[in-house]
Amino acid sequence: MKKLLLFLWAVIPFLSLHAEDADSLYAKDMLPIGTMAPEMVIDSVNNVTLESLRGRYVVLHFWATWCPDCRRDMPELNDLSYVYNSDSIVFIHVSYDTNKEAWQKYIGENKMFGMQLTELKKMREARSSSMFKINWIPAYYVLNTEGRIIERTVDVKKLARRLTLLDKSRVRIPRSKMSKNPEYKGGETMLRYYLAKSIKYPRVASNYGLEGQTLVKFMVEADGTISNARVTENKITVDDKLPYQKLRGDARQRVRQEALDAFAEEALRVINAMPQWNPGKRYGMPIKVEYELPINFRLQYNSDDVWSGHS
Repeated sequence: MKKLLLFLWAVIPFLSLHAEDADSLYAKDMLPIGTMAPEMVIDSVNNVTLESLRGRYVVLHFWATWCPDCRRDMPELNDLSYVYNSDSIVFIHVSYDTNKEAWQKYIGENKMFGMQLTELKKMREARSSSMFKINWIPAYYVLNTEGRIIERTVDVKKLARRLTLLDKSRVRIPRSKMSKNPEYKGGETMLRYYLAKSIKYPRVASNYGLEGQTLVKFMVEADGTISNARVTENKITVDDKLPYQKLRGDARQRVRQEALDAFAEEALRVINAMPQWNPGKRYGMPIKVEYELPINFRLQYNSDDVWSGHS
């Protein structure tokens, strides 16, 4: 009986500790609600600071890949950032990782939406931990459109509840600081005109009446130039014309592959030859954005059933 009583005495304090509200233990030293958030540079290249994000709500998330509680809460946080991250509500993930490769790998594998920031310093040595009084991670702040703290917590569920209460009617974003996708100069109409004038229908495909679609991904750089174009999908969409149907066995397969290769080569040539685009913008600053564009190869027939290629 004595052993049993000793065991219960040892367990009860442990259970009581974990029953307490986590914020009363770990968030009590964080900056108080109502405080103006300290200024912090988010992106020095594009001059993005907390002050430059005024007019929007901001969620600050302090974390690290080596933190078990951070990894535990990450799926729920990713769901929140997927739902709420926008031009009106900005998520900023401040990491206390010292290993850049591990940090970047984790971000890529977990598809974290929002802006990423790290000093590559230990938490106790990082300037942000001192500025924002971070002694425990994960930790979260929500800033209102004026830059004042309206929530501080170490509990992702409290963060989720607070986000449901945000009043988006208070969001005021100057047009010059709005986010936008990259755009071909002149818009979609001019892009279609460029493609129609530039694409040369591959002879091997037109000879056999083959049509196709080639999906190309490319990067629109911050200056509007095109880079890193690559084919991600390439398929024949029409192959029922008589010249192709007359082919048999290996000859049919060879012609099909030659047509696919020709479609891919022509699509890449045209994409790489495009003039500069209007670059994408994030919070008003030019950024590089990956873009995906389908190139359709279709044959056009005249009254004598003679075809010519177009896109």
